[in-house]
Amino acid sequence: DQSSDQRRRFNLKEYLGEILDSLLPSLKRTGHVIELVCPDDIVVDNFPGALSQIISNLVMNSLQHGFEGIANGRIKIALVVVDHDIVMNYSDSGRGMNEVQARRVFEPFFTTRRGQGGSGLGMHVVYNLVTQTMHGRIECRSAPDRGAAFQIVFPVELAQDSSASPAAIR
Repeated sequence: DQSSDQRRRFNLKEYLGEILDSLLPSLKRTGHVIELVCPDDIVVDNFPGALSQIISNLVMNSLQHGFEGIANGRIKIALVVVDHDIVMNYSDSGRGMNEVQARRVFEPFFTTRRGQGGSGLGMHVVYNLVTQTMHGRIECRSAPDRGAAFQIVFPVELAQDSSASPAAIR
């Protein structure tokens, strides 16, 4: 699904479980854990491929940046329905970011790992997927040594004229 830009209906908890299962090899030989809190019965009509890429990028950022030097990190992904929206709160217990980093985290090419393999595009891609493909919004809250938290809000069901994924994201 990550490479697909097809809109479809899917059970949110089951699909998130599949995404997290696909990330288990990255967690092997670490003390890091991921907790998923989501009602069993939420069915979403949106772009599952975009959601897969968003979750994968957030988890990999936590593993590569947030948990650097931390043996037992914790990621929590909690979802609820509010009115006609999914509210997803993603948080990690990592190193966190200072105010400037948190404010710039979605800018293209912004990275705290310049020269160490970081391109600075991961969170920019997440921002575009949330806002353009899934017709939602995202914000970041973080502080040094207090982890990072992202709140993502997107519609349970996209409007009928939202049937195609924007080409600008590819």
